[in-house]
Amino acid sequence: MPHFSIKYLKTLLFIGGALSSLGFAPTYGIPLFILATAFLFGSINQSIPCKTAFARGFCFGMGQGAFSMAWLGNALLTEGLQLSFLIPLVWIGMGVLFGLFWAIPAGLAIRWPKGVRRWLAFAAIFTLFEWVRSWLLTGFPWNLVGSIWTGYPVMIQIAAVGGIYTLSLITLLSASVFALWPRKKIIISVWSGMALLGVIGFWRIFNAPDGVVWGVQLRLVQPNIEQSFKWDPEKAFHNENTLLRLSRENNQNITHVLWPESAVPYPINTSPNRLRLMSAVRQGGTLLTGGIRRLPDYQGEIQIANSFFILNDLADVVDFYDKSHLVPFGEYMPLKNWLPLDKLVPGVGSFMEGSGVRTLTIPKAPPAGPLICYEVLFSGEVVQKKHRPEWLINVTNDAWYGLSAGPYQHLAAAQMRAVEEGLPVIRIANTGISAVINAFGEIENSLPLGTQGILDSSLPKALGPTFYALFGVIIPLVLCILLLVFSYKKQNRS
Repeated sequence: MPHFSIKYLKTLLFIGGALSSLGFAPTYGIPLFILATAFLFGSINQSIPCKTAFARGFCFGMGQGAFSMAWLGNALLTEGLQLSFLIPLVWIGMGVLFGLFWAIPAGLAIRWPKGVRRWLAFAAIFTLFEWVRSWLLTGFPWNLVGSIWTGYPVMIQIAAVGGIYTLSLITLLSASVFALWPRKKIIISVWSGMALLGVIGFWRIFNAPDGVVWGVQLRLVQPNIEQSFKWDPEKAFHNENTLLRLSRENNQNITHVLWPESAVPYPINTSPNRLRLMSAVRQGGTLLTGGIRRLPDYQGEIQIANSFFILNDLADVVDFYDKSHLVPFGEYMPLKNWLPLDKLVPGVGSFMEGSGVRTLTIPKAPPAGPLICYEVLFSGEVVQKKHRPEWLINVTNDAWYGLSAGPYQHLAAAQMRAVEEGLPVIRIANTGISAVINAFGEIENSLPLGTQGILDSSLPKALGPTFYALFGVIIPLVLCILLLVFSYKKQNRS
């Protein structure tokens, strides 16, 4: 690729980053992502200083982060326009976050010689920093590069072996390889490998054993309650009646009714109002729902947790799980002793942190692993290893983000976790998208975003533990380190 001396290159890279965001759900514009990423790598595959490469990577990431995460600003509008002035700060913040995690790999990759060695190094370093993004400062693993393939289940089956980060590594290698033109043999070899991955994925799905869990019939209830109405005391009775009405309709064969995150506006474990929930299930049935759990008061302060409950038909709480990975600025305020701010989004208050992922025993159903809202994003951290569940339940409330790309991207993460763990994922969302996802990441049935309704389904069977479930993130990390060592040694031999 010729040397870049374009006057407005940084602007073009920002635009390229913005276009690359169309590669993520719901558009899955993979060709745009590939072209934009190849353009970025071409711009750093030059004899340029480290700071120049850093700046170019930052411009690209800034465009991708600001546009792919723009929907986050919708959360500030649920109670009116009083916080709308902060929306540009959200866009800038996401742009800076993504910008840094593209810029640092671009700057570091300059230390490798141009061409194939820098190509290998850039992909490996970027993947390592994508993993860092998943845990640094509590982590934000949204829109990982490998997730652009989620709309095509045959292409994500490699995640059963190496997880999302291995898929990100392969994706970045495949996209940026076009900047090595005219080395046709390398380009053809890489994309022949991608085609082979698709064939293997197709073979894996085609030969999948059919089967459902006998005796389990689920009902997913999607009430489609607007966020501005959810905590309104005047609408609380109507909202709860909506859930109960949808749960009771022709439910003779239903064994388990599932409601979304924070389905009712009162602490389920202490409120006598929960007795009304008995009518949601028939005799012998079970209600699985998100809700608020009140803990013992501490130093005169009320303590609450964002929880998942199992209730029987007598309204007894059989078991519960407290969300352990809370959303900063949404469910708690970090550095609250130093920052004179409350949470940036309205709600019931700050939540207490749970003790970690758990497997719950559910009456008349296989053991399940509950995941509340964005906990499903964290690859390798969704299953209690010593007590492996046979399905995952993801309750969420994406009403914060309206009719935007956010719920689709959230759903894509749930599909990826299903493949990684070899477990079906049942996703119940307040406004959508509720879905039944099998262990191969395929959506067997779903309710559209922004609609009210019910989804009755059997429970797909789990697979045995996948390679990734057994060994986790060590696989992509080792691959990246090997690539860096290989390319570095090749440099010394030249």
